[in-house]
Amino acid sequence: MTPTGKMEVIYEVECSPDPTVVEAFDAWLPGHVREVLACEGFTGAEIQVPVEGTDGQLLRRTQYRVESLAALERYLEQDAPRLRAEAIARFGDRLNFSRRVLAPRTVGSGLPEQPCSCRNCGAAVTGRYCAACGQSRAVHVLSLREVLGDVTHSVLHLDSRVWRTLRSLVLKPGQLTNEFIAGRHQLYLPPFRLYLVVSVLYFALSALLPEGQLLHVDAQGETVIAYGHPSPEADAAKARQELSRALDEAAGAADAPEALRRAAGLAATAVEGKDARAQCSVSLDLPVLRGLTPLLQEACRKVVADSGQRLGAVFLDTAPKLMFAFLPLMAAVAMLFYWRPRRLYAEHLVLFLHVHAFVFLWLALTSVINAVATLEIPVVGLLGVVGLLMMAYLPWYVLRAMRVVYGESRPRTAAKFMAVSLLYFVLLGITMTVGVIYSMLSL
Repeated sequence: MTPTGKMEVIYEVECSPDPTVVEAFDAWLPGHVREVLACEGFTGAEIQVPVEGTDGQLLRRTQYRVESLAALERYLEQDAPRLRAEAIARFGDRLNFSRRVLAPRTVGSGLPEQPCSCRNCGAAVTGRYCAACGQSRAVHVLSLREVLGDVTHSVLHLDSRVWRTLRSLVLKPGQLTNEFIAGRHQLYLPPFRLYLVVSVLYFALSALLPEGQLLHVDAQGETVIAYGHPSPEADAAKARQELSRALDEAAGAADAPEALRRAAGLAATAVEGKDARAQCSVSLDLPVLRGLTPLLQEACRKVVADSGQRLGAVFLDTAPKLMFAFLPLMAAVAMLFYWRPRRLYAEHLVLFLHVHAFVFLWLALTSVINAVATLEIPVVGLLGVVGLLMMAYLPWYVLRAMRVVYGESRPRTAAKFMAVSLLYFVLLGITMTVGVIYSMLSL
């Protein structure tokens, strides 16, 4: 059938980009399609790409719906030369285009005219899909091949953005932030979603992995140290007795800011993580906290009653919420160090979201390594080397990300890194202290 001048037509453009420009072309194509749709007579468009794992991976097909053949001819004469010139100026001869004009033809569905009931919601279905819930009329039991295909597609496809995002996040510090600031959003996961998913996975992993740490208090009771490797059972029992004795002192003292400080330090360390050697010291000898002494004493009794299990669960539930408040605060701190040239607050926030997403991945891997280190397997000795490399990579990663995003010299970046890090740990300590006290008061 030959389309007439007043009949709607489909203008199809196929492109086979050179492998070296595929990612750049995919990022450019949606904006180009929007420019075409702004031309007179275009009513819609659809970008089609091959399913991963099939032939023709480099093929990109765009179908435009045009209200008439006359409108298409007007576009080809007036607007197409300009838009094609822009594509050539950007990609040169690394694109191979083919174009065709098609006329849409309606095909009957072949479904019986007699309506049936939806198997999902029970509503009457007169077409291919239920108008109430959207379920297909043609429902069948999935085969094993279809189930495995759906799982593979969900894990590996996911717009290919998951693996591209994680690769850039882990191996190229700061690049992911620059990509987002530059407006290239479609190729990667949004920063908030990435941070949320990674942080939730880390805290879930922390709750699932077995305990592997000891609690020790120095002679003055001022410092609590958590070791990331298990010890003999006798030492572990001694540590538990020491924790119980400290909490008993705090629970029974009438005016005991020092005992409460020591007990809160133990509780904070008990729930703060399974990472390699960390130190925590919590001070409750503050006027604002003295009025909470009776409540904290009662909380200590509850901690003793269940060996701190409830406190750990409450803190792990509270920690992600505290980090959501902590990250915007640190983004505001970063603005004090990078005010010339002026940058938007959101740019600092995106950088902290990406860095913390990496930190949570780093902590998750560290937790797994610590858990594997407790097993008696031949390669366990190599985990110490891996742990040292990871410890060195973390500060370098943050320093490199700051330099890539802000573009300053190495000495200036190093100086600001040290200053921001100092403020970071001070504010993080305050935030976590508030979290522990809040968790104890919530028992």
